[in-house]
Amino acid sequence: MPIRYALPPDADAMAEVTCAAFARFPDFDVTPEQSAANWRRNLHTEAAERPRPHHTRIAELPDGTVIGLVMGGPADPELGFDAEIYALAVRPGHEGRGHGRALLRASAADLAAAGFGSLAIRVRTDNERARRFYTSLGGVEAGEAPPDELIYSWPEISAAGRQ
Repeated sequence: MPIRYALPPDADAMAEVTCAAFARFPDFDVTPEQSAANWRRNLHTEAAERPRPHHTRIAELPDGTVIGLVMGGPADPELGFDAEIYALAVRPGHEGRGHGRALLRASAADLAAAGFGSLAIRVRTDNERARRFYTSLGGVEAGEAPPDELIYSWPEISAAGRQ
């Protein structure tokens, strides 16, 4: 499964993955059009800020179908970690096959190469599957983030996804 840097033309496919992955949560009310516009804006901003390392990647099937994504960068200072994964999603039907792990590893490697030493990710308290996933990858629960999120962390970014 190829993982590559995301580009602005990938925004629509990334929106499909995002909306499909989070549709099971009743309070997720972002439309595919809104999500695509957000991704497009983020990807254009990343492109404009080069030569800064690019921190958004997608996972594709051999036919080019986007099945997962990850976006990371500097952490909110209130978290107490250097870097943060802002988004990690795998298209339903493709979970449990190592795509999320590979995306997290790729993002952690990008962020480590950019000089970040620790990593955090926020996860909904009601997202048991994601919580088990991050724990299985060596993440440790590091606190709460309002309104209903937990923070998982890797004090050494190079350990993210290595278990």
